[in-house]
Amino acid sequence: MNEYAIKKLRRKFILISFVSLLSVMLLMGGTIFLFNYFTAVRQIDNTLDYLAANNGKLPQKPDQLWDAATHDSVTVSHDESAFYVFLDWIREVLNTSIDERSEAVFGLRYFAVEISDDGDINPITAHIAEIDEQTAYAYADVAIENGGTYGWIGNYRYKVEKKDGGTVVVFLNSANQIADSRRVGVIVLLLSVVGSILSYIIIRIFSNRAIQPEIRNAENQKHFITNAGHELKTPLAVIRANTELEMMMHGEDEWNRSTMNQVDRMTGLISNLVMIAKAEERTSKEELTDTDISAVVSETADTFKVVATQNGKTLTKDIPENIRMVASEAQIRQLTSLLVDNAIKYCDDGGEIAVSLRQKGKGVRLTVENNYAAGEGQDYSRFFDRFYREDKSHNIDKGGYGIGLSIADSLVQSYRGKIDVTFKDGVIAFTASLKG
Repeated sequence: MNEYAIKKLRRKFILISFVSLLSVMLLMGGTIFLFNYFTAVRQIDNTLDYLAANNGKLPQKPDQLWDAATHDSVTVSHDESAFYVFLDWIREVLNTSIDERSEAVFGLRYFAVEISDDGDINPITAHIAEIDEQTAYAYADVAIENGGTYGWIGNYRYKVEKKDGGTVVVFLNSANQIADSRRVGVIVLLLSVVGSILSYIIIRIFSNRAIQPEIRNAENQKHFITNAGHELKTPLAVIRANTELEMMMHGEDEWNRSTMNQVDRMTGLISNLVMIAKAEERTSKEELTDTDISAVVSETADTFKVVATQNGKTLTKDIPENIRMVASEAQIRQLTSLLVDNAIKYCDDGGEIAVSLRQKGKGVRLTVENNYAAGEGQDYSRFFDRFYREDKSHNIDKGGYGIGLSIADSLVQSYRGKIDVTFKDGVIAFTASLKG
C-alpha cells in the first residue's frame, strides 16, 4: 500500500468515524429530547384531566394548623439500599401524575370556559393575567371548532370535556414546559455538533500520527524494490553473458535456451517491480502539464497495431481529437500501453481490440475492450490484485507477470480516478476514469 492509498484510507476512516459518532449522538440526543417533550406533554395532559375532572376549578385545600406545643421528635424511616433508591429515582423521573396532593397544581396558570348546550358561554375561572374574558371566549370557540379532546393554541394546551348540559374547555399555559423542551433540544444539538467536531479534530491529529510509521514502511518498501532491482540486474547480466558465451563455444541446446528464457523472465519481472514502485509515487505538480490526451493515446495505440496483426487480431481506435487534461504524458502512455498490451494477450484468436477515449468534465475516460470468450464466470474483482492469475486463462503461456493491471490501477488512483472491468456478450472492457 502506497502513501496515497494509506492517506485515502485514513480519510475514509475519519469520515466514517465522524458520521458514526454524529449519528449516535444525534440519535441519543433526539431520544432524550423526545422523551423529555412527551413526558412534559403527558404531565400537562394529566394536569388538564385533573382540572377538567374538577370542572375547571382547583379544590380549596384547608389550612393546616401546627401545634408547636405538642411537637415530639419524629424519625422518618426509609430503605437505604441502592436498589430501592434507584427505583424511587426512576419513579420520580417517570411520574407525571397530578392529584390533590400535588403542590404543583397551586402554581398553575390556567383558565376554563363552560359552553352550555344552548350555546351560552360562561367563564368558570381565570388563574392567569394575560388572558381577558373576550380572548378566553375566542380560544374556547377555536378549541370546539378544531374538534378532538386535546390540542394546542399557541403556548396553551387545552382539553375539551363533555359534561351534563354542556362542555368545559380548560386551557393551561405551557410556555415554561415548551421553553424547557426547546432548551433541551438546542443543548442536545449543540453538544452533538460540537462534540463531533472536537472528536473529528482529535481523530485527525492522532490518526495522522498513527499512519506515519506505515507511510515510512511503504517508502522503505519502494526504496528496497528499486535498489534490489538495480542490484539484481548485474548478476542477471553476468548470467546472460556467460550463457551466451557457452552457446557460442558449445552450441545451443535445451539447457542454455532454458537458462536464457529464465533470465529474460527474471529481467522482465524486476523491471515490472520497479515499475510498480514508480507508479505508486505521487507525480509532482511540475510534471503535470496541459496534455493532448487524444494524441498520446492514439500514438501509443498505433505502436501495438503491428503486434496485434502478428497475433492474428485487429486493433481499432475511436479517439476524437483535442481531448485534453492536466496530466503526465509519460503516465498516460504507460497506462494506455498496459491496457492495450493486456487486451492483445487475452483477446480471442481473430478477435478485435477497440480503444476509445472520451472527455469527462476536466478529466478523461479511456476504454479498452476485446473479445474474450473465456470471460464468463471470472472473478473480475481480483483482476487488479498483484500477481493474480486465473488458472485457466491467466497462465504463464500468455506471458506477463500478473501485475500489469495492478500498475494500471495505481496510475489511475494517482489521478483520483477509478478503473473498472465489465464483461458482456463475450467482450471484456477495462474503463479508466481519470479526474483532471
